[in-house]
Amino acid sequence: MTDARREWISKRAYALWEAAGRPHGHDGEHWEQAVREREEFERVALGTETAPAKTKKPLIEIAGTTQAKAASAAKTAKAAAKAKPAKGTVESKLA
Repeated sequence: MTDARREWISKRAYALWEAAGRPHGHDGEHWEQAVREREEFERVALGTETAPAKTKKPLIEIAGTTQAKAASAAKTAKAAAKAKPAKGTVESKLA
């Protein structure tokens, strides 16, 4: 048992003893409960690290369509910027 684990169990057992009203002769019960709580904590913590949630592939690729729309809009904006202004507008008189 590592020192950090033993210290955690010791502090938890003490807290359980205090919460129970500091009864005499029940230290073993509090220690065992603290050990069980620590084991459960470690089991849950390690369980989430070793088995990350699997991500599912979406049924429809949404990001690709939005990128295509953005590229199309950029292309349209470039084309509009290159186009000559219509006759009769202020821009056409300056050109």
